[in-house]
Amino acid sequence: MDTNNSSTKYPKTLILGNPFNNKSGGGITMSNLFNGWPKDRLALATNANVYFEADFSICENYYQLGFNGKLHPFPLNIVLPGVYCGPINKPLSNNSDNQTPAQVPGRYKKIYRVIMYILDFMGVFNFLYRIKITPEFKKWLTEFNPDIIYSQLASRSSIRFVSDVADVLNKPVALHFMDDWITFINRPGLLYLYWKKKIDNEFKGLVERSSVLMSIGDAMSEEYNKRYKREFIPFHNPIDIGNWIPFSRTDWSNRERFTILYAGRIGLGMKDSIIDTARVVHNLSSENGNLIFEIQTPDIMELDGKVSFNGNVKWVKPTSYAELPKKFSTADLLILPIDFDDISIRFLKYSFQTKISEYMISGTPVLVYSPKETATAKYALKAGWAYVVTERNDLALANAILELKSNSELRKSLGQKAKQLAVSNEDAVLVREKFRETLSVNASNHYKS
Repeated sequence: MDTNNSSTKYPKTLILGNPFNNKSGGGITMSNLFNGWPKDRLALATNANVYFEADFSICENYYQLGFNGKLHPFPLNIVLPGVYCGPINKPLSNNSDNQTPAQVPGRYKKIYRVIMYILDFMGVFNFLYRIKITPEFKKWLTEFNPDIIYSQLASRSSIRFVSDVADVLNKPVALHFMDDWITFINRPGLLYLYWKKKIDNEFKGLVERSSVLMSIGDAMSEEYNKRYKREFIPFHNPIDIGNWIPFSRTDWSNRERFTILYAGRIGLGMKDSIIDTARVVHNLSSENGNLIFEIQTPDIMELDGKVSFNGNVKWVKPTSYAELPKKFSTADLLILPIDFDDISIRFLKYSFQTKISEYMISGTPVLVYSPKETATAKYALKAGWAYVVTERNDLALANAILELKSNSELRKSLGQKAKQLAVSNEDAVLVREKFRETLSVNASNHYKS
């Protein structure tokens, strides 16, 4: 490790997996944690499509990983277009020389899902999907020569890949867990028992060799400490107070229209609750014509045929991340939904969603519609920063919406409490410094040992 002051403060960090972006929870969290890091001290290698998913404002040294020059392994490479694999240091618009026809997001989603289901069920996907360390990639790794390796693991292939890279570089590893994906990584199939045992062993081995372990929140840290007998330091999405406070709500009086907003992706663990909210608002709108539910998401096809869009239930095109402070504060109510089925509860039980801190700082009151077992519901109930509905019941949800709609003092109380907690606990200046110090200390300790 370099010994000058800049190097000691900001260890050269190799990030494996999720790219920096303003689209996914992991990408946003990572962008906010590493914001301000010297760009020459960051490098990122990913098998996600850099051209469509990466933000170059935080890091400019990317390596597009693939399978022997192809982004996808056989047989996926038959149906999915090719993408240039190798070093990338410019966004797509400035990098056309290296680009081959790139995958159009969503265009091949149905085909991809069918093939993935078949490969998973047959138990062969884990054999096929291994990112190899090619001579070109190894050269890129050794030239960067990081002080520490950071990764938000999310798949079996990422477990093996992080281990392989750590073997090549002999550098300390920092793992950061966004949700309890390891519980669901092994899906039902013909070789279920074989892969369950193998993946568990690989995962535990990587956890044991890692120098620092991080989680998305206190609840996950407590649970993972029990499971793996290691300390897990909680780091979730921090917020730049100065970017949000100028837009933060200060007036909670009744307006002509009462707008409920959901903003974000629609993935595992939240779709059914969004559908519930749309149905309840639609039913209430016959007597409350000024009640509006806006769904701001890039994943609108997930709701195809399940939500009746009309004058009261609307899809809103996603805005840029920089516009979210204004968007959140102009809504009258923000909804934070988590589904009530067993799989969703287990998947999100210990998670701290990226948008929670952003919802809180906006000053707009929040409605948490979630099972009581989740960390989100427990935190909201304990700290009093949101109105919470912990049963899947249309009447209970409708009553909550109507009470919040009619009671401006309640909205003011919730908004002020949430904002106060966000300013005290989620300030990016403080969180980033703790995060930087955590990586720096563990990188330094590796060289002293």
